Amino acid sequence: PRADHGDQMTTTSVTEQTVAPSDEARTQAGEKGMLLALYARVLPDAPAIISEFGNRTFRELNQNANRLVRALRERGLRAGDSVALLCGNRPEFGEVIYACLRAGFRNTPVNWHLTADESAYIINDCGAKALIADADFADIMAATVPLTPKLTVRLAIGGEIAGFSRYADALAGHSGDDIEDPSLGTRILYTSGTTGRPKGVVRPATFVAARPASLTAAG
Repeated sequence: PRADHGDQMTTTSVTEQTVAPSDEARTQAGEKGMLLALYARVLPDAPAIISEFGNRTFRELNQNANRLVRALRERGLRAGDSVALLCGNRPEFGEVIYACLRAGFRNTPVNWHLTADESAYIINDCGAKALIADADFADIMAATVPLTPKLTVRLAIGGEIAGFSRYADALAGHSGDDIEDPSLGTRILYTSGTTGRPKGVVRPATFVAARPASLTAAG
């Protein structure tokens, strides 16, 4: 999902001319969900995300992914638990994705065009324990909360959402150092639901272990 209100997010491609980690190093990092951490060590100050909502170097993106893992674990999430994400093209979108990849979480992006009822169906169906949402869609999310009683963690990015804690506050105080026990997460993508309710499709965990053309794709 992406926002249509003029925001742009671009990423820096990783090429053989700029970095030279071996294929073995890429594979080993990818198998643990730590490919971003590998490039954060090689290109720490290079821009990873440039957007009107803020920029991130590879080091900053990697550090915030580690902080988010620790924040979610502090709130009871463990490997195998599901995290739903409803967000526009902001740096935090990447932070959530990379946090889930290294913590063994199942991440489900939720399209912000959906109604509260439709969003709640996906959140409930994927078994999400945590919902991380963009405050730009506060009205829809506030209406979704009563329909998703199994959520134990709700974090708001970039502002206030009724019933949510602040994402930035959740990260504050946590170490940005790489977590010591990474495990590869998965992603659940939902079909459009044109012939009924959307169906969840689990992406195989091994898909991130291949050599990347870039760390993040912003569509």
